[in-house]
Amino acid sequence: MKKLILIAATILMAASCSTDAPQNRVIAHRGFWQTEGSAQNSLTSLRLAMDNGFYGSECDVQLTADSCFIVFHDTNLHGVDVETMTFEQVLADTTLANGERIPTADEFISAFASHGGNTKLVIELKQQPSEDMMSLSIARTAEAVRKYGIENRVELISFSYRACKELAAMFPDVPVLFLDRAHNLSFSQMKQDGIDGIGYKYNCILEDLSLIDEAHEAGLRVDVWAPDDPQEVLTMVDAGLDHVITNRPDVMASVLEGI
Repeated sequence: MKKLILIAATILMAASCSTDAPQNRVIAHRGFWQTEGSAQNSLTSLRLAMDNGFYGSECDVQLTADSCFIVFHDTNLHGVDVETMTFEQVLADTTLANGERIPTADEFISAFASHGGNTKLVIELKQQPSEDMMSLSIARTAEAVRKYGIENRVELISFSYRACKELAAMFPDVPVLFLDRAHNLSFSQMKQDGIDGIGYKYNCILEDLSLIDEAHEAGLRVDVWAPDDPQEVLTMVDAGLDHVITNRPDVMASVLEGI
């Protein structure tokens, strides 16, 4: 109980004094959305993540049937696949939890680029249903990074190894992380292919903490998604974890402050 009270007090103190300096290790999963007036992958969640100075703000990008590049996580809306819907159909079918409409990737990245600060934009390219759509998603991502000149402020992640490998070749100075452990690719092979790190689901790392050292030995960064239990995160950080992508960035920033 005393520990929970101490954590809560620290959170309140941190919330009262925002800073432009990024919080160590903490990436807001789909932005800072678990707070009043926000929603996942909304422009508000992005702004709040930047205003609170988290290390990064993560978002998801994918394509509609008419090749509109949008920031949205789910691949299905009310039983209909997003890739079979036009952008206007998507907008007509849903709004975000805070009433905002689904943003285009251009609107989202433009808002990020104009904000300034030290927070990184962590863009996840969602798997697409065809190779042609995956090619277009990769191309649109690269185009947006170059258009807004955010090479030094962006990180790229995906469950698509092809996307990671191609983007790593296009942007050798941009961190690129692969998310899918199921591929069973060796860490040395990933490094040879230009991949900078892994981003596994947190339970994979908790079940085998030695993966952190193995990846580090190969020269890879290690991130996890998306734990919300402070003690589990502390266990992984003690083992050398680099960054945590979490739905509670406010809690984790307070827990990890000073470590």
